Amino acid sequence: MNIPYQNMEIEQIYTQLLSDPHVSIAICSAEAGEGVTSIAFALAQRNLLAGHSTLLVDLNLYRPALKSLLDIESIPLTNNKQLVTTNILSPPQLVCSDQVMVAVNGIIAPTKREHIMKLRQPGVIEQCINEWLKFYDTVIIDTSPLNRINAQNIPGERVAAACDGALLTVLAGQTTEASINTALSKLDNAKAVLFGSVINDRDNPTLRDELLREVRRMEPLFTWLSHPLKNMINRSRLLTLEV
Repeated sequence: MNIPYQNMEIEQIYTQLLSDPHVSIAICSAEAGEGVTSIAFALAQRNLLAGHSTLLVDLNLYRPALKSLLDIESIPLTNNKQLVTTNILSPPQLVCSDQVMVAVNGIIAPTKREHIMKLRQPGVIEQCINEWLKFYDTVIIDTSPLNRINAQNIPGERVAAACDGALLTVLAGQTTEASINTALSKLDNAKAVLFGSVINDRDNPTLRDELLREVRRMEPLFTWLSHPLKNMINRSRLLTLEV
């Protein structure tokens, strides 16, 4: 799913969370496939457009999204100040995603078991974030789903607690209330600051879209009626209001 950075919903999220630079934020979700990577990319693009240096970090080991643009992990990208690197994560470089074909400055997910275990230790992620913020205005981290626990993951709540705050993404019509409550409990137990939540309505079309879809079904037999109806729906101010 590709979310344009100029999307009005992204603008609202950006204004509330990232209008002030020098912040680290974790993008979380209760389950996989809720749009975390797409939102992280869109926010990174919007932040870059505002003139703030931005680093996108992939710590979603359940389903890593970032990959080196040139598939050359040994060639890092410098920021004309100093090479930002750690002993357990790759240096910043140009990265992209199969979902979002946009290049940003980022860090790909670690693959070595010893590095993953190191990142789980208290204070290690915090140290990495503090180092990144010396060279970048904003650090955005894509995390593993909070409710997907396995031996290879870095717990999403652990990453969220290390950041200044977290944004919880919820896929409307798919994520259950029980799953959301479990995710919130994990964030609370980890003492993570929840900045807010984003409702992804990808699978929930608006009433206007549903009406237009039904009108399009009439077109083969009732063209004379479908066109006036489409014009009426498109002109309706009531149907354009956000709920």
